[in-house]
Amino acid sequence: MKEVKAKILTTAMLSFALLLSVGASLVTIEASATVAEVDWDGSGVVNVNWKSDDDAKMTFYTGGNTIKGKITMEDKNDNPYGYGVDTSDVKVEAKVKNGGEIEYKFKRTDSYERMYGGAGQEVYTYIGSSNKASFKWHSWSNYARYRSCNYGWQNDNQITAKGNHYIYHRFYVNKNNGASIEIGADGKTELTIMNEDHWGKSFKFGKGCGCYTNAKVTIYGNGFFNQTATAKHHLETDTGIEIDGNAYYQVYTEFTGGFHFGNFALEGS
Repeated sequence: MKEVKAKILTTAMLSFALLLSVGASLVTIEASATVAEVDWDGSGVVNVNWKSDDDAKMTFYTGGNTIKGKITMEDKNDNPYGYGVDTSDVKVEAKVKNGGEIEYKFKRTDSYERMYGGAGQEVYTYIGSSNKASFKWHSWSNYARYRSCNYGWQNDNQITAKGNHYIYHRFYVNKNNGASIEIGADGKTELTIMNEDHWGKSFKFGKGCGCYTNAKVTIYGNGFFNQTATAKHHLETDTGIEIDGNAYYQVYTEFTGGFHFGNFALEGS
């Protein structure tokens, strides 16, 4: 059995369970901390549930024959401008081999609503594979917005899988606005979503954070690709499509010899 570690560095609520198939050991920890880190390297299951007071929350799950990764969670306790909402930051990196799955959800649960609109923005990712999968992601939220700013953390291939695999990624802004990508394939997928950004009722998918756009996917093998997006007022893609009024956008394709989409970035409001 390989090593599994947890470090509580300083004062947000963290609870997690590590279940390792070798030795069937179960560890549960609850602590108050500003910064918390969880590392794992072995086989079995890891569950992490984290709350940044009432400002944000994150859940993470992975399970498989060989799993390795690390999560760093931080409640900055900074309360900018006295708005009553702290900055929250999560960085996760996870890998599975010889079959397994990875699931991640981060939700912004508080905002300075009278100036910046309501909270509830959420990013969700699921990866399941008969062989290999990897996930590396950075979530950040404060009183005004949610951001997935992966630039400088993992510029390319935040989501990858090999074997018979399924991938689903969603950026939910509110009941009218958001975007998702779904992939089912037998082969290899390299999916890049470098940035996501939210401000008020507007959002950017595959772009934002003041960075260059980097939103692409390459799939080797056979399967399907499905991208959808909705926007109440206006939606436009980097490929030149613009839709006004209750926009619904979809790109769906099935393939047997591979697939590449060089820029699927879009924005809406």
